[in-house]
Parts: sequence; structure tokens; C-alpha cells
Amino acid sequence: MKKTALLLYFLLASTISSFGQCWESVAVGYANVFAIADNGTLWAWGKNTFGELGDGTNVLKNSPVQIGTDNNWKEVSPSMDGIYSFTLAVKTDGTLWSWGSNNRGQLGDGTTVFRNYPMQVGTDTDWSTVAAGISHSIAIKENGTLWSWGCSERFALIGFPSGPNVLVPEQRSPDTNWKEASAHDRVTVAVKTNNTVWGWGWNQSDMLNAPPGATIAGDVQYPVQKVAGTNVKHTRTGHISSIDIKTNNNIGPNNEPYYVKDVDTGVNTSAYIRFDNNTLWYGGIMLGSTNPNLQPLTQLGTANNWVAVSMGSQCAAAINSNGEIWTWGNNFHGGLGIGVNSTASSSTVPVLVSCPSTLSSDQFSSKPIIKVFPNPVKDKLTIESNIFIERIVIFDALGKQLYNENINNTNLNIDLSNFNEGLYILSVRSGSIQNQIKFIKN
Repeated sequence: MKKTALLLYFLLASTISSFGQCWESVAVGYANVFAIADNGTLWAWGKNTFGELGDGTNVLKNSPVQIGTDNNWKEVSPSMDGIYSFTLAVKTDGTLWSWGSNNRGQLGDGTTVFRNYPMQVGTDTDWSTVAAGISHSIAIKENGTLWSWGCSERFALIGFPSGPNVLVPEQRSPDTNWKEASAHDRVTVAVKTNNTVWGWGWNQSDMLNAPPGATIAGDVQYPVQKVAGTNVKHTRTGHISSIDIKTNNNIGPNNEPYYVKDVDTGVNTSAYIRFDNNTLWYGGIMLGSTNPNLQPLTQLGTANNWVAVSMGSQCAAAINSNGEIWTWGNNFHGGLGIGVNSTASSSTVPVLVSCPSTLSSDQFSSKPIIKVFPNPVKDKLTIESNIFIERIVIFDALGKQLYNENINNTNLNIDLSNFNEGLYILSVRSGSIQNQIKFIKN
């Protein structure tokens, strides 16, 4: 065993997935934050003027409060509208839910009645993912169809230049290969299963990068492929910009050339996590600061175990491999989740959001436990789990996929004798659960 490999192994010890905290995912809206815990429960804090937190009140919360009692939440998407905020979510059973402001019919329940608690949208059970814009909503079903509702201005719903609000989900595209969407102020960008990226709606500052002739009075009426939109696996849109992550984990030739694990944009802000060292980088308007000047992308702190980042308008949040959520930004509405709400408690550096006392560690005995050994490995890598593993994927340090196998077992031995020495990332997937573990090949 080489000394360099030993050194790298110990440096990686703190970044290998563990379950020291309680959070599984995080999403930030205008001035509020939503988090799904390891046990599938939904929690929220921050601005709540129109009931957008979903706790049955219209009172802001400055620390995490549980939303209902269900424990099967899969994904949540809050709006970044500073006035009429609302929230969309999907459960693991494929049902679609919404709450908050409904002035443009963005809740999709057939009314314009505001709701301060989650209400199911229709009865369908095949919803896959959702995206909340400022006043319109986007959702994709498991069959790859794309649906929209809410504000129809500037072609936000595809096809309508400006018309009546759409109060229930309607299929707006005949295509059946949509897989992901991101929405903002009457604009949407989406990725298809062939890794092309498309956009429509309000095309301010040419943020959709549409080909010549595709715009009408500056806006895009129907989905058009972005000029640079090939080999894209994720896309994010902010107020006047959009960023795409390529399949090789590069965010594109017109942006920072670093390989990235995750990226998000807000209002004149952006952040990304580097794939090679899991550090967090952040630029634009510094949330929580009184300085209005745009700042270049710089590393935020020194931690090197970040896995996901979410940018809002007034605050932001990131989650690390230990299941910890850290927030920063303006705290007037309690978006930092630290138990106080005031401008004086705002922060330009990440602060830890504590797990609620009700989420004690003994509640997570059924959480997936995945063991990978030996690490470093010479020839065969052994994977053991307390759940059935559906897929194993291995990437090199630059994000290139080297191994992909569908299985249905709790144990697996992988022959790595033909792999070169170096650092690799193992992705273990089971349903909606996905864990990434680093290992070294000697």
C-alpha cells in the first residue's frame, strides 16, 4: 500500500456518508426553508405570510416545525415569490400536494383559495417531480409527460401569450421524455431523457440561450432547445440566469470550468459544490450582507463534505454528508432556522440548523446502512446493506461513469482488478434512496 493512498484514505474518512444528523434533503424559497428528515417527515421554517410553510398557520417560524404527520415525503419545491409564496411537493406514493398563495391558481386545486396546510392536487398517483415558479407550476409524471398550471403570462405555461389563469394541471407538451424542470419568474428550463435542455417563457437577458428566430417579442412561446443544451443532466434557473450541469459534471463552457456535484441559482446569486473535493463555492450578492455589490465566486468556508446546495432570495442552505443543514443569509423572517428572527442575526457564513428534539436517533433504526470494504481496495470490493440494492454505479474522480449494474440483492462483490489506482465514487441506489461513498483503488 502506498503512503499517498493511506494519506488520501484518512483525508476522506470525514467525507464518507454517515448519518450523524437527521436531514435527508433541503430546498429554499424566498425567505423560508423546507427539509425532509431521514424518517420521511417534512419540516419547514421562515416566512409564512400566506401559509406557505404548511403548518396550518400564517405565522413565521424561526426554527424547524413539522408539517403534518406523514412520513412519506419525497421532494418539495418552494416558490421564490417575495409576496405570494407557495409550495409544491410530491410524496413517495406519487401523489401531488400544494399549499400557500393561490392568487393565480398555482396550487392546481381548481380554485384561487389560499391554503396554509398541504392539500392533495387531484387523485393521480404517478407524479415524479415538481418545480414552483414565481406564479406558475410545473410537474412531470412518471411517464415523462409535462404538465403546467397557474399564471399564463409570457408563455409561462407554453403557448399562451397572456391569458386566463389555469387552475388545474394540464399537459402542455406532447413529448413523453421529460425528466427534470426548474422554474422561476414566468420562465421554465427542463431536461429530457436524451440529456438535451429546453426552455420557454420570459427570456430576459437571453437566459434561455434560445436559437435565432425562436423568440416572440423576446419571449419563447414553445419549448426550444438551448443552443448549448446537449449532454445536460441537471438544469437550474434563477431570476435572470440559468446554469446547466453536463453529464461529465461540468457546468458548461460559458461558466466556471470546475466539475460540479450540485449547483443552484437565486436572485443575483449562484452556488455550486465541486465534484473533486466537495467544497462549496458562492458568488453574486452576498446574502446576509449589507454590501449590495456583486462578488466573484469564492469558496465558502473550509468544509469539504458538502453534497447539495439550495439558493433562495433572502437566504440559502446546504447539506453535508453527515446529514447536517447549514444556512446563511438574511434572517429577518427566521429563514436561518436558529431560533431567532432579526436582521441583526443575519449571517454571511453558514450556521448549523439543529435537529428537532423529536427526531431522536432511535427513530432511524430502519435507515439504510451500507458497508463498503475493504477501503482502500485491491481487487474485489464488497458491498453489504440492510436493504435491497437496486443499482450500483461507479464514477471516477472526474465524474466519468465506469460501471453500472442493476441488481436486487443486499450483498455484492465487484471485481475492480482492471481499474486504475485512484479515487472513485460509488453510488448505491434503492428506490428514492441514493448514497454516495468514496473509495480508493490501490
